[in-house]
Amino acid sequence: MKNKQIIRTRNKKKEGAALLIVLGIVMILSMIVLSSHFEAQLEMHLVSYKRKRFHAKSLAHSGLEYAKAILDNQSSARELEIEDMDEDQNGFMQTALYVQRGLSASSTIEMNDGSFSITIEPAESGRNVNLLNRQQWTEIFEMANVPSTDWDAMVDCLEDWIDENDTHGLNGAESDDPFYEDQGYPVKNGALDSVEELLMIKNWGPEILYGRPADEDNDAIYGIADILTVWGDGKVNLNSASTNLLLSFAEYEDWELASVFEARAGEDGEFGTIDDGIKSLESVGADSTKFKLQSDFVRVTSEGESFGNKYRIECIFLLKNQNSVVVYWEEGPVK
Repeated sequence: MKNKQIIRTRNKKKEGAALLIVLGIVMILSMIVLSSHFEAQLEMHLVSYKRKRFHAKSLAHSGLEYAKAILDNQSSARELEIEDMDEDQNGFMQTALYVQRGLSASSTIEMNDGSFSITIEPAESGRNVNLLNRQQWTEIFEMANVPSTDWDAMVDCLEDWIDENDTHGLNGAESDDPFYEDQGYPVKNGALDSVEELLMIKNWGPEILYGRPADEDNDAIYGIADILTVWGDGKVNLNSASTNLLLSFAEYEDWELASVFEARAGEDGEFGTIDDGIKSLESVGADSTKFKLQSDFVRVTSEGESFGNKYRIECIFLLKNQNSVVVYWEEGPVK
């Protein structure tokens, strides 16, 4: 009798152990299934995200090709009559006409599963930092309210950065200057490739490029980054120059700008119509050694969007004999 009870007890223990093992296996299998499902969902979302981002990138490239077609049709747009513009699809030819006249233009094209937006603007709507002389820098600093005590040191350091020799300017700095030794890089001895490169030069700081508010000890400085460029022959496109840019020239004061902006609006006095743009420098009394109306370099920005994903391409094109050549390229997703 006792033996039977012992046997039954052992069987129950075995059954309990087997049940625990089965439950453990079921739990492990459930975890594996849930993990696999989670990974599958994650991979599906990742693939979907990459697909949408790739589509946004493709749309941005499509926009760039659309912009290139506009650049290559400038001469055709110039020959169109006003009535021809009524049949202009998506404003294509009007945009080409604006570009031909040195104006900024933008356009958005809607697609079934996204869109692209392009902006074409002169890259010479600024003063070329590589070509400015000391007097011209003085005009800019005075407009921006940069303290006059800093002018000579800033220009001398800029000249030492650009020139090919190691001779120090009176207030300049070459590679052996403690400033550059601390920074860990030498002077470039070459032209600037971007406006932001000024930040690498001694005596040039963010407050000069981007401005600073007034405080108890200092007056405000009005940033100059938006009126500078590294593109072009030094002449400024008068059809797209900003108010601050024009005010950086000694010959322009606030009250003298009205005629420039009126001429930009064309004969009808309305912006956004096909007669926009200054037709001649003589009509506004502009100096042809400082200004021009068409640009040799244009900046094209194309942004593709698909289901909330955005991708942007920015290029600088050199226009030569009605052909557009890329001289600068930057692209990436928009965060």
